Amino acid sequence: MKREQQITNSFFIKNINEGNKEAFKILFELYYAKLLFVAQSYTLNKEDAEEIVQDVFLKAWNHRKNITTNINGYLFKITKNSCLDYLRSKKSKLSSTTNTVQLEAYINHKALNDPAANAILEKELEQRIQEAINALPEKCKRVFIKSRILGLKNKEISDELDISVKTVENHMSKALKHMRIHLREFLSMF
Repeated sequence: MKREQQITNSFFIKNINEGNKEAFKILFELYYAKLLFVAQSYTLNKEDAEEIVQDVFLKAWNHRKNITTNINGYLFKITKNSCLDYLRSKKSKLSSTTNTVQLEAYINHKALNDPAANAILEKELEQRIQEAINALPEKCKRVFIKSRILGLKNKEISDELDISVKTVENHMSKALKHMRIHLREFLSMF
């Protein structure tokens, strides 16, 4: 699996650096829910978290040539910094030091500055996604990995696995439904 992760990372970096919108769309699909979870953990409402994550992807696209190593770390760093900016702005807007909202923002700000807490959260998110992938039926898992992680087109997957394009589409439909259900349970805790 390590080899696939290296291939995946280099695939995304190369294609995203070159401005490949399809690769960026795949990146968005893979990371949106994870980044939204992180942002929601530190903001007080969903709309602000969604706005932060949209800004993260906009920044990533605008600075795509700066992505030279780990995409995962890059996106989480941008998210963390955006959340910190949000909390700083929220903190400066609140006037009362006893205000509950300000206290929560301060606690969240402190938590975001804790590298150990960030590492634990990031690992937990990665683990949950990997568990969801591993829980897929074998053929469905192979199709999902080739499509969403390796970035192959349905026709390429069809040729490689010697199955019809319609079968690839059916496997992807099942896989995406499974991923949404599996990850919804994790995200609904917050």
